[in-house]
Amino acid sequence: MKLIVSANSRKHLNSLLEKNIDGVILSIDKLSVNDSFYINVDDLVDLDFKDKEVFVSLNKLMHNGDLDYLRTVLSKLRDKCVRIMFYDMAVYNIAKEYDMVDKLVICQDHLNASVLSNKFYLNRGIKSSYVTSDITKDELLEIKDKSGMEIFFLGYGYAPIFYSRRYLISNYLKYIDENNDGKKYEIVSDTGVVYPIDEEKFGTTIYTEKPINLINYLDELDKIDYLVLKSNKIDDSEFNKMVDKFINREHIDNEYIGFFNKKTIYKVK
Repeated sequence: MKLIVSANSRKHLNSLLEKNIDGVILSIDKLSVNDSFYINVDDLVDLDFKDKEVFVSLNKLMHNGDLDYLRTVLSKLRDKCVRIMFYDMAVYNIAKEYDMVDKLVICQDHLNASVLSNKFYLNRGIKSSYVTSDITKDELLEIKDKSGMEIFFLGYGYAPIFYSRRYLISNYLKYIDENNDGKKYEIVSDTGVVYPIDEEKFGTTIYTEKPINLINYLDELDKIDYLVLKSNKIDDSEFNKMVDKFINREHIDNEYIGFFNKKTIYKVK
């Protein structure tokens, strides 16, 4: 199992590249969401990745107005030693034209949650899948064993649980006649659980109430090809310390693990 990480800034990225990690994830400006650090595709040539693997995130839901720029970005990535995490099948269709399908990692948040859905993409030449955190360990390992895909999974970080292209915070504040003033907002459920909410250029995202942390399950996850550590919404220093703990496989008490050991049961009333 390899460890790959995201960063909150270029300075943070440089500190992470000094660690014994296997790769980094970089979000491309205007074509990705749910991150704290975005770069221009041309900036890739200026960075020294110290022989780490490089994954580029293009995980935005694409619109017609994005397609020309998406083509430009993919054409620039065609000859670079990078892999591409994507959400929208427009990325796949253009990558297929450019003979780049082997670089793709399907990354669709809540959608890709079964053996058969992964086989669907494998049959189209996509050999790698960033599997949703909405499933249990047993379901994850079944996908790894039976799909034939190279599997990525979130090991540490806030997971998006809801996304809207709309500006939900701004719209609400406008409705109640209140200014944003750069404040941070949260959603509080009927049961008192507090969920962070962020509004950015391409919409609004609600995240898990705490960072998911699977550090105590690394031995059980050794079949997984890549474990992802996401820095978004986490202080640089705190994140770096946790990366070191993952590298050393330390045990931590009382960590939040989401659905990892708990099935979601739906009942029709």
